[in-house]
Amino acid sequence: MNNLDELIRAAKNSFVEIDAAYQAADINEKLVMAETRNKAADQLIALQAKRLIRNASAITDADITEMKSLKDRVDDAAQIQTALLKFVGLLAKFVG
Repeated sequence: MNNLDELIRAAKNSFVEIDAAYQAADINEKLVMAETRNKAADQLIALQAKRLIRNASAITDADITEMKSLKDRVDDAAQIQTALLKFVGLLAKFVG
C-alpha cells in the first residue's frame, strides 16, 4: 500500500472517531464546531479524489502517524475542535 492510500485509510478512521464525538456533543458545542467539521469532511473527500489522479504531494510516515493519532484525542468538546483543526491542517498540505 502506498502512502496516499495509507493516509486515506488513517484519515477515514480518524474522521469516523472525531465525527462520532462531534455527533455526541450538545447543540451549543456543535454550533461552534460545525464549520470546521464540515471542512474536515470536505477535505477527506478531496483527499480521496486525489487517489484517482495520483497527484498528492509527498506523504511521509510522520503524516500518517499524526493522522492515526488524531482519533485518540477526542474526550471533550475542546479536544474535538482541536482534532478537527489538526485534521483540516494536515489534509490541507495535500488537497490545498
